[in-house]
Amino acid sequence: MRGLVVVLVWCVCWSPISAQQGYLPLSRTLEAPYAEAMHRYKTSRHTGIRPYLRRDLEGLELRDTSALPSLLPVLDQWAGGARLRGGPLAEAEFGASVGEDDVVKYRTGAGAWLDWDLHEKLAFHVDGMVWNERFPDYLDTLVRATQVTPGEGYAFGDGPSFTHYDWNAYLNWHPSKYFDLTLGRGRHHFGEGYRSLFLSDNAYSYPYFKITTTFWHVRYVNLFTMMNDIRGADGVAGDFGRKFSSFHYLSWNASKRFNFAVFEGIVWQDNDPDYPRGFDINYLSPVVLYRPVEFAQGSPDNALLGFGMNVKLAKRNTLYINVMLDELVLREVREGDGWVGNKQAVQAGVVAYEAFQVPELTLRAEVNYVRPFMYTHSDTRQNYSHHGQPLAHPYGSNFVEALAVGDWRKGRWQVHERFSYAVMGQDTGGYSWGNNIFLPESARPPRDSEGRPQNFGYYHGDVLPKTILANELRAGYVVDPHGALLLEAGWQFRAALPDGGEDLITNYLRVGLSCRFRDRHPDQEVRYVLP
Repeated sequence: MRGLVVVLVWCVCWSPISAQQGYLPLSRTLEAPYAEAMHRYKTSRHTGIRPYLRRDLEGLELRDTSALPSLLPVLDQWAGGARLRGGPLAEAEFGASVGEDDVVKYRTGAGAWLDWDLHEKLAFHVDGMVWNERFPDYLDTLVRATQVTPGEGYAFGDGPSFTHYDWNAYLNWHPSKYFDLTLGRGRHHFGEGYRSLFLSDNAYSYPYFKITTTFWHVRYVNLFTMMNDIRGADGVAGDFGRKFSSFHYLSWNASKRFNFAVFEGIVWQDNDPDYPRGFDINYLSPVVLYRPVEFAQGSPDNALLGFGMNVKLAKRNTLYINVMLDELVLREVREGDGWVGNKQAVQAGVVAYEAFQVPELTLRAEVNYVRPFMYTHSDTRQNYSHHGQPLAHPYGSNFVEALAVGDWRKGRWQVHERFSYAVMGQDTGGYSWGNNIFLPESARPPRDSEGRPQNFGYYHGDVLPKTILANELRAGYVVDPHGALLLEAGWQFRAALPDGGEDLITNYLRVGLSCRFRDRHPDQEVRYVLP
């Protein structure tokens, strides 16, 4: 036993480290030069865990066009520094949303990023931006209803423009080839899909502590976070409700073509008088399943379980399937009676790199299906959300979506196309039909004169279906690849077509300086109003 301890201490403290430490920003624009190489047949990267570790990018066979210099040479000097690297982040986009009362729209922002190699095993990063923005009508309605901008913080102001900000930081320590310990503030994305039904970067940044363990063909992530319930706080951070979450993600490269993954997560709040426990140390265990711990405590915490599989087809194609379970009773699933407890979500997709043998053309097709009441909870403080937004898919629950994404790059030119077709349900009559994750499950329609809630009859699209068509086309010219700054023109089309209601059409044209240092998620829909 003593010898084993000595070996472990040596592995943690004295293993030689030479690769660059830290993480690539959570940006598909910055990831693009590496994505195709990471997904090739016979590579062993764990591509379902984002942001990517920088050392995982070393040794990849990249195209010559992947290392573009900045058009402003002084930025190359900063970004190419040996130990200290940094640069500006800026946006100045202007456009018109045709057919709306206020046609003129804009988005302006400024910020910076900084990487600092404190030691060969220790890396520090910080980035931040502040924006002032006038949104197209559909996003303006969402901002006024939820009091937040999608993934970019609380919306300050009464309109027509809003100010918001976001910042991310981390301290990453890589003591050996087996472990990474990271303390920071930011977002994560688990799963191979463009969307994530496990944990996505749709919501605002949050404080976290992450342990990443890599051995053999396995990578295992333990993520502990503190999140906010902003309802009723009127933007005062000290009045936000606090809740905690713990996540496990196990990725196993079973062969050169197959990857299997297991996800589990639990959410609990710290201000329940029946469970005034703060961060529950029972959920710190890095190996146990959460459900047994939850049952052992007799607690009402919200626990979820997911499974994923990726298959590499040919040399540059990946097929993926992910399943997320909140509750599962096979007998009720087989009955098909629409039981309220049938809370499951399924994702299937395929991504092709160098599609049709066209260099740097990436095509993706994906389907997402989420049952009513998925991600909800009897105590709404423990629903699967943070800062007024879902932690998984931006549409929340009770929908099916077909998604197509295309990216093409040539030198400094980039073109991005994304089309989404979704059919979702809407709550009506003051009751929950499983659409609004911020309503408790007990808010279902009554089944008898005593007011007991109905337990059956909940199906996709109930009770009033709405169709959402969302398309975004962007074309840009890279100015500074280090900060993902582009001169960009974009067209956004969106049609919300509710059954029996008024159609809402958006045609938004814009041009200017765009920053893609972090991903944006404009596919949003008002599903709730936060008090």
